[in-house]
Amino acid sequence: MRIRGERRVQFIINILLCAIVILFIDLIIYSIIVHESQDVYKTSAGEIMNNMTGDKGKFSLSVEESVKLHSNNEFAFIIDKEGKTVWSENLPDDLKNRQYTLQDVAKFSRYYLEDYPVHTYVVDDGGLLIIGKLNSKIWKYTLEYDVNNLLLFVKITPLVLVVNIILLIFISLKLYKAKQRRREEERVEWIAGVSHDIRTPLAIILGNAQMILNESPDDRIKNKAEIIDKQGVRIRALVENLNLSSKLDFGTGRFIKKQVQMSVFIRKILTNIINTLDEDTVSKFEFDLNIEEGLQGKTFLINEELVERAIINLINNSMKYNEEGCTISINLNENNKNTVLEIKDNGQGVNREFLQKINKKSYAFEKSMGNHGLGLKIVKKVAEYHRWKIEFLKNEEGGFSCRMQW
Repeated sequence: MRIRGERRVQFIINILLCAIVILFIDLIIYSIIVHESQDVYKTSAGEIMNNMTGDKGKFSLSVEESVKLHSNNEFAFIIDKEGKTVWSENLPDDLKNRQYTLQDVAKFSRYYLEDYPVHTYVVDDGGLLIIGKLNSKIWKYTLEYDVNNLLLFVKITPLVLVVNIILLIFISLKLYKAKQRRREEERVEWIAGVSHDIRTPLAIILGNAQMILNESPDDRIKNKAEIIDKQGVRIRALVENLNLSSKLDFGTGRFIKKQVQMSVFIRKILTNIINTLDEDTVSKFEFDLNIEEGLQGKTFLINEELVERAIINLINNSMKYNEEGCTISINLNENNKNTVLEIKDNGQGVNREFLQKINKKSYAFEKSMGNHGLGLKIVKKVAEYHRWKIEFLKNEEGGFSCRMQW
């Protein structure tokens, strides 16, 4: 519980750090926009004075500068020491023929003249040059920004918020997947470690059980040793299946494919299985191997460990659920240019409900199915790994059949 709590805290801290980084990036973006956005353009006093001729109320602005002032949607005028307008250019009607007091000058020199944002400059003869904007879309207090730039911020803010949300969701999912991946790897390592630790004592148990079976004169002890041996073999198969299943589920195993002669490969697997069976078991089961002539010696790109485990699981499945005996057939043939590997028996088979479950793509191992379900799940995983089409069905003799096609 403590480890889980620490992981949750670490996950939350990672999300908060990501949020802080995203916020920092947002600030940088806004700063760049502010820096790149044009400031409120205004004609400078120097430009006007340098392009003006005359003095003492007889001023004249050059045509070029006058056109520029008009195109910038600006006006300009000069007032003398008494507050009288001595020159103007593009002056609004409501500002014409006005006399300004010191109080008026104090007000508009800092903020607005009427509704017009203005700037005030001192000229050489002690008068004031006032330059203003004809529109009222300039926000002028301590800072000055064009309303268009402010509207740009308003427009991009929702977009920035949406991008932030998407980034947070994406990063959260990536962190969650990374966390799940670590947990899966830890689980696989734990299962592999347990499997390794079980193998040694299990080998000792099986070795002693075999020794007792071979050397003990007491039939009662032999029967018990036989039970121990069978259950030990079952445990070994379970451990191997569990270890392999975890690797296939979480994609942590390294299963290298290579070209293999399927006919030779299947014969070898079947021979090894028969050699491990006792005489009583051999007498109950008949093995029928059929390999089409055209496939003799033909190679296929497979992973030997996985395919061997799939074939062993299918054969063991037939033997386990047909204790009274049956015929187990392994067929390798071609069908419409496809290769088909079919392993079937003529035993008691399985019910329709189980066949429907096992044939679903979303099939998952259920505890209630026992080793039967886990073994077949691995067979499906092996087929998926090789991109084979797989189907479980009830064959003509009434038994169970698995058909893999590629």
